[in-house]
Amino acid sequence: MIRFTASGQAFTPVPTVFLKKYMCDAPEEYVRVYLYGLCLAYTGEQPDMVELEEQLHQTAEKIEAAMKYWQIKGFVSERKTARGTLYEFLAAQQDEAAKKPGKNAALYEYRGYNEMLGTLLKRALSASDLKCIYDFTDIYGLPQDVVIAMIEHCVASKGPTVNVSYIERVAQTWAEEGIDTREKALLRAEEYKALSSGVRIVMKQMGLIGKSPGKTELDYFRKWAEQWGFTQESIVYAMRGLEFAKDQPFRYLDAVLRNLYENGAISSRKINEYNTAYQDRRARLKEVLAALDYSRLSVQPRHERLYAEWAAEGVPHSIILLACEHTAKNGSRKLEVVGTLLKEWKNQGITTEDDARKYIRRQDTLEKRVKQVYDHAGIKKQIAETDILFYENCLKRDKMKHDVLMCAAEIASVGYEPAALLRKVLKDWRQAGVTTLQEATAQELGRYAKDMKNSKKDFEQRQYSKEDMEKRTLDIIKDMEQDDEK
Repeated sequence: MIRFTASGQAFTPVPTVFLKKYMCDAPEEYVRVYLYGLCLAYTGEQPDMVELEEQLHQTAEKIEAAMKYWQIKGFVSERKTARGTLYEFLAAQQDEAAKKPGKNAALYEYRGYNEMLGTLLKRALSASDLKCIYDFTDIYGLPQDVVIAMIEHCVASKGPTVNVSYIERVAQTWAEEGIDTREKALLRAEEYKALSSGVRIVMKQMGLIGKSPGKTELDYFRKWAEQWGFTQESIVYAMRGLEFAKDQPFRYLDAVLRNLYENGAISSRKINEYNTAYQDRRARLKEVLAALDYSRLSVQPRHERLYAEWAAEGVPHSIILLACEHTAKNGSRKLEVVGTLLKEWKNQGITTEDDARKYIRRQDTLEKRVKQVYDHAGIKKQIAETDILFYENCLKRDKMKHDVLMCAAEIASVGYEPAALLRKVLKDWRQAGVTTLQEATAQELGRYAKDMKNSKKDFEQRQYSKEDMEKRTLDIIKDMEQDDEK
């Protein structure tokens, strides 16, 4: 319990020297403690510390620090009694420092400063701790009243066991920010209190219970709030549904908020709209991956980037799915291949779903015809886009009919490497201007066997009589007619 005593006047006299010399320079909350304590001393009231905290809206540490301050100034004396600490307000200001000239006065004032530091930190400070705190003034240039306010702030945020090294980091920051008056210090402490409150709420959402925010967390929150414009409520809203690992959760949240900021979603409403659109995009991307026969429908940033490019070019989702299905059917699951096909469709003026389906049906027909040629030649491979392109060149560029390619396939089937022989036969025919089956059969087909026998590729071929060649040609025509009937 704290008790106050004074003469029994019915009013509260305030020393003139206090009003004229000390009140205006003292911290505001210290003046409040002095005047209220002086009033209690004259009325004889004996409140306990809890009541004082409620009435003064101050913590016990700050009240004790204020009384220590006025004790140093000579307006109060302190005595320890069986009932607690007794502060006596002196009738006349007894400034012990003023009575001690020169060096002694300075030492006394420094001693009082040390005692106030010990009171705030609730422990006896070592010589190294005191030297570090003196550096706040001597090196960083912070006035002593700013240092006192800063230590009060550190104790309030970290507790009285706060490490002096932590206080030094705060002192360095405050010096860099130009906090050189107690008013600025108190304003900075209030800003930190508000900021820290927001950070603690974020940390609670992350599951970081019981951990105090450090400089890194505060810097992140300050950037989100001051630079990007997020409110505490919108940050918490953005965290809904997110899972945070213990390793660098603030870095992860920073990436999430950066993405929202860059997309203009900083309010809860905008975040909700963005997330709704984002979930819709993810659902569409999963449909894309399913169309490509992916076993795991895990959407990656690369998928999102490619899909966004297609959507930005105005490609409908239905056409993207058709392109994916067609690409997967041709043996590829790469989105880059899908992108190439979509560009080809755009260049060909394929902009509707009907146009895309016609293209696919036409490609399916071409694929069947290529397979027919390859089967006759004995070529065992999956039909790719390059094979279809080769077939189309033969038809469009070389003006060959399908039955000509079937005839060439029959010839290639006798070779050791039918694929290479097929291309050689067609190349020779193109150079000879062969476009019809009659022109193909008119060529001296036996020449190919002789040429290939003497070539470096050493193709193994069978010899055919004129009657055998005519019979095989008729067989090819018959097979083609049966395929057309199917």
